[in-house]
Amino acid sequence: MSRLCWIVALGAISALLGALPAAAQEDGKDGKRMIFFGRALSAHVLLGVAPDYIGSDDYRVRPAGSLSLSTPGAEPVFTAPDDGVNLGLIGDNTFSAGPVGRWRSGRDDHGDLKGFDKIDWAIEAGAFAVWWPADWLRLRGEVRRGFGGNTAWAATVGADAVYRKASWTMSIGPRLRWADDKFTRTYFGVTPAEAARSPFGVTAYDADGDFLSMGVLGSLEYQWSPRWSFTSNAEYQRLTGDAADSPIVSELGSKDQFRVTVGVQYAF
Repeated sequence: MSRLCWIVALGAISALLGALPAAAQEDGKDGKRMIFFGRALSAHVLLGVAPDYIGSDDYRVRPAGSLSLSTPGAEPVFTAPDDGVNLGLIGDNTFSAGPVGRWRSGRDDHGDLKGFDKIDWAIEAGAFAVWWPADWLRLRGEVRRGFGGNTAWAATVGADAVYRKASWTMSIGPRLRWADDKFTRTYFGVTPAEAARSPFGVTAYDADGDFLSMGVLGSLEYQWSPRWSFTSNAEYQRLTGDAADSPIVSELGSKDQFRVTVGVQYAF
């Protein structure tokens, strides 16, 4: 049944991509933005160093990317590097809300997790809201449900102090991440069978509490042309609660999670 769901999802994505050329039109001439279904599209391509999985103390280089849609002709709106792919359907530059989606990578059964069950990648879909109480302060929240590797609920709440100077944009702010018991059991629980298969002597662990992490994210962007910009960011998270107490973290990994990425953004 899960395989059929993925086939249907991939078919829908293929159909959407096939429709994009017909739906796109120039917002005027002389290098103005391309318009997709009434929105201006920007693509963000990143390369970063991040934990091998949630709670790991091993790091690897991995690519990432995102898409953002904005109102044509409007002033560029600040987006943080950890924002999900979203589409603002209501509101304006002060407050906006709409659907959001994220992709969460899977987890293999090698290295420290030898003997553990594999976890497939997941798509998390839900809603977001952004509020600018001041021109330098952004508040944002997301609530999402997973499909695929997890079927749990998760939420992210954050604030960003934003400073703009000529071609430079800098930001920094706290992050709070929450997820339900099902998420905690999926990524931090240890079944008796997994404990028996693990060569590292871990014990079974029933993760019933909510997964929670707190941290901070900083970003730097340099706009070198109307369409191109360079970005870099660094993030620190501290796992807490049942997630931090799991043998996957306390014995095989680390509560402290770091992520550093660099990339480019192009406005179509």
